[in-house]
Amino acid sequence: MRIGTYLIFGSLIILLATAAFLPLLGVNLLIHELSITNEPAETHFLAIRSATFASLAFFSINFLRHKRPLSSVAPMLAFCNFLVFFGAALMIKRAQFELMPWVVLFTIAALSVFLHRENKAQNTVIFRDSW
Repeated sequence: MRIGTYLIFGSLIILLATAAFLPLLGVNLLIHELSITNEPAETHFLAIRSATFASLAFFSINFLRHKRPLSSVAPMLAFCNFLVFFGAALMIKRAQFELMPWVVLFTIAALSVFLHRENKAQNTVIFRDSW
């Protein structure tokens, strides 16, 4: 790969990872406005936004490492894992302990376990006849 590719993807990874993790510190990086703000936003919006940016950064890093997802389940699994992480972290940070958001989060965590099993099953099918 050319150095330009590494510079562009490296910059993108830093920007996306920063935008993903700053809400855990109570700050929002608004990429479309290139500004930083601490205006309040809905927790579920921030969790989905952070999970999306973290997933994009994760797969950008894998692209630079020449690692491709082996199945189409991998992007969904990564997004669900990041969503569970950011959702739980933001709800705990904001002391939001209503029952329904936690039920939804545990449902997504169960979906993540299911997707993990499916991803493992796909990996064994892909490599079954490789030797």
